Amino acid sequence: MLRFVYILTGIFFSFSFCGAQTPDSLGRVRYKYDFVVPDNGNFVAAIRAANNRKDKTKRFRIFIKSSMYRIKGEGNPIKIVENGKEMVIPSPMTVLTAPNTSICGEGWKHTQIESMPMHEGISCTSTLFLNGADSTYIQDIELWSNYRNDPDAFANRAVALNEKNCKGNIFKNLSLMSTQDTYYTNDGGTTYLEDCTIKGTVDFICGGGTIYFNRCDIELRPRGKTGARDVICAPATEAFRQYGYVFNGCRIFGASEQEGRYMLGRPWKNAPRAVFIGTMMELLPDSLGWTEMHGTLPRLFAEYESINPDFQLVPTGSRRKQYKDKNNVQTTVRYSTDLSVQDAEKYDIDHVFPGWHPEQKTVLVDPPVVHIKDRGSIYWEDVPEACLYAICKNRDVVAFTTKPYYNVPRGTAEGSCYSVRCANWYGGLGDRSNEVVYPNR
Repeated sequence: MLRFVYILTGIFFSFSFCGAQTPDSLGRVRYKYDFVVPDNGNFVAAIRAANNRKDKTKRFRIFIKSSMYRIKGEGNPIKIVENGKEMVIPSPMTVLTAPNTSICGEGWKHTQIESMPMHEGISCTSTLFLNGADSTYIQDIELWSNYRNDPDAFANRAVALNEKNCKGNIFKNLSLMSTQDTYYTNDGGTTYLEDCTIKGTVDFICGGGTIYFNRCDIELRPRGKTGARDVICAPATEAFRQYGYVFNGCRIFGASEQEGRYMLGRPWKNAPRAVFIGTMMELLPDSLGWTEMHGTLPRLFAEYESINPDFQLVPTGSRRKQYKDKNNVQTTVRYSTDLSVQDAEKYDIDHVFPGWHPEQKTVLVDPPVVHIKDRGSIYWEDVPEACLYAICKNRDVVAFTTKPYYNVPRGTAEGSCYSVRCANWYGGLGDRSNEVVYPNR
């Protein structure tokens, strides 16, 4: 009888409600996801649940299962001006305002969230808008703003992710895809990105804030318009900031027609700052490197040890040093476009974010070694660092548990393969374990 009760208890914990707190044998409290998409509702409903929860001091964890999700956003009416006429359209944006929220998927190639804006525009197209949502953690998803890419259009501004006044946001293995203005960065805030991918055409990283891109992929997308140049970034760094955009150990690649043509960036407004440190340039930019916009003078546009695919230093002696100001007067910048070794060292994470160690919070938990019993119960040694365990069937996440075992449901097809992934305390999943085959023979 005792064994029977024990098994039932194991089943209960495997399927208990989202967000349940479960102490382990040592009294440590573990957490399940508070909202699972699509099990508990769609993506918009998940964000709404995060916004509406009572206690926003505790982390709210959202998990999104593998699929392509086409969303309409909140649909609230917004006003735009097109051809001189004011129009009211449904908003394609989904807005997160609550702090301490995690949004995690199964991998950005597997968990994709797509919006389809009706009109272009930087202020009305965000697939996800983080508005004052401090300490947001996003991992293993792709956000896509799929506005039509019209080669004859003046602009194709469509924002995949917009941040405003957010402190301490962390993104890992996040993919952002659009054309122009893909990532509208954190005006008034700070963000750390690690192993992320940003895809676009013109100014596809733009805005303010202190934004640190660590080992990120920057992908230049085809324009479809003869002679059109891509521009990676358009910083609008606030004047009081010591740092703006820091690209550390990143890779630039993509559309072959942009070889020798694209620009690293141009100054949008305020006091723009952008530095590229140890960048792998699989496609080389125009020799000038940087270009102009709106008569704004950059505060600092510089590089350190950019390299080509043959691991040779990229020549930077021709980088732009003169810009026209708002009075159309040619002005020579007073800084060096090549950082010294001493200056480059000032752009490590500890200098940019003193007292904050975001790279420590992105550490993923290694998987256990999984075994299977004769009757289909799988088990593993408990992993103290894990917040929870995700059960994978044929590599797709199908269940969650806070215990180091899982009972395979009756009726499961023979030959089904099971593995386990561990979540860190932000809800991000690590690699899959070894696979075991059901049933064990």
